[in-house]
Amino acid sequence: MRTSAPASRPPSRVTDQAAFRPHIVRILKAEGSLETEDMLLELEMAMEDDLRERDRQPTPTGEVRWHQSARTARKEMIDAGLMAGGKPGVWELTDAGRATAY
Repeated sequence: MRTSAPASRPPSRVTDQAAFRPHIVRILKAEGSLETEDMLLELEMAMEDDLRERDRQPTPTGEVRWHQSARTARKEMIDAGLMAGGKPGVWELTDAGRATAY
């Protein structure tokens, strides 16, 4: 019987999806609400040291990879009740989002 350690995963070539949420919450607590373009600029500055080379490359659809990750994080936060989803293109925390500790 062969017992070997499970193969380890190679390091991810992109920033982990979970890394976006704390930055989004901190930015929106400080700024209130932001339009998508302004939010992505703030997020890029906040995550400058976290974003990897592949994050800055385009996806097959042409969107910058980390922009897609940030939008996915926003959608997850809306689904979790942490962000308001009623205004397309506007990033805004709900009361539950503002109460989140990051």
